Amino acid sequence: MVGWALVGLILLGLAMLAVEGLRQTGIVTGLFTRTLIWSGAAYLLALTLMLRSLHLPPVEGNSLVGLSVTLAFVTLLLCFAVLRLEYSRVALLLSYFGTLVWTWFGYRLFVRNYVPVFGYTDPATLAQLEQILNMPGAAPPSPNRFEPIHSLQEAIGCDALMVDRHAVADPERTRKLSLLKLTHVRMYSVERVGEMLTGRVGLAHIDENFLDDYAKHYFYGYLKRLMDILAVMAMAPLALPASVLVALAVRLESKGPAVFRQMRVGLFGRPFVMLKFRSMTTEDDAPAQFAKKQDPRVTRVGRVIRKYRLDEIPQLWNVLTGDMSLIGPRPEQVPMVEQFSQSIPYYPYRHLVRPGLSGWAQVQQGYVGTHEETVTKLSYDLYYVKHCSFALDLLIAVKTLRTLLTGYGAR
Repeated sequence: MVGWALVGLILLGLAMLAVEGLRQTGIVTGLFTRTLIWSGAAYLLALTLMLRSLHLPPVEGNSLVGLSVTLAFVTLLLCFAVLRLEYSRVALLLSYFGTLVWTWFGYRLFVRNYVPVFGYTDPATLAQLEQILNMPGAAPPSPNRFEPIHSLQEAIGCDALMVDRHAVADPERTRKLSLLKLTHVRMYSVERVGEMLTGRVGLAHIDENFLDDYAKHYFYGYLKRLMDILAVMAMAPLALPASVLVALAVRLESKGPAVFRQMRVGLFGRPFVMLKFRSMTTEDDAPAQFAKKQDPRVTRVGRVIRKYRLDEIPQLWNVLTGDMSLIGPRPEQVPMVEQFSQSIPYYPYRHLVRPGLSGWAQVQQGYVGTHEETVTKLSYDLYYVKHCSFALDLLIAVKTLRTLLTGYGAR
């Protein structure tokens, strides 16, 4: 992929030379040429963002390509606006679509359509990985192939070797692993391979993923909080009129308040009052339970606002007050958290980050309705907790827009 990026850069340089020749003949303007030069910086930024996102499952390829290229050229437009520089819209559009096509084709050629080969020396290692790949209600993993390894030459022919980091150490095993390492064979734990293929965290040895403090997330939390506040303020002119219309529709259809309040569990396990537009009939002392498909409690207006997530507009206030973030694991009801914390010991780890309006589990899996699906959802949530970054947040935001437009996963 790096080589493909360099070839594209060379072609861009040749295109600039050709355009410069056309400029001298008067066919194109100097502004067109300068815009192409600036677009070269956007091209490099797009490829850098793309390469930084290759740890995500290959099935996310189309979203990653579009996100990386669009973000790079939006950044370039902001630079033009801040510096008050003139630019050629035609040159910018040509550069954008050229970068998009070139990056997408390279990704399809070298990443998405490539089937990695993982070697293993112990069948128990493969069985451990299959438990991660075959979780109930999960999206299918990326294409892959697994091969038993009996010699050093076979190991060298694989993309990587899976090892069980919890296997009992012995001198012979240590010698073999050190020899493989010296011959530049990549080695990953079973859990890491599972994360690369599925976008989920393996739950067999979950504590070891979260006992270390992640210093790299320290400043990320503060910057993300600032971006949440700015984003809510930017959305307010659209959110306020939409809120009035939704609230009016809810009140006209059925009795009860337009806004529904419920205690949810937030950052570090602290409870808070989450706001939503009411989408169900009112029931006193109703027990905490999952929403079912074709749930009879959901009103006609409720089905529409739930499908397009309009019922969650009031949670922008929760974001503004700091109880929630735009992106993060969805907050659960207090009784459910207490129940799951007893049956799933590692469940509280999802509260290490601020809950969000949309999260990695929501865009990958949608709503859940069983204990088994909750465990799978948790594996997605913990992947986000472990790998949270602005790149992952942007990918979730893009996939959330798809959800808003299609109603994917609504109940």
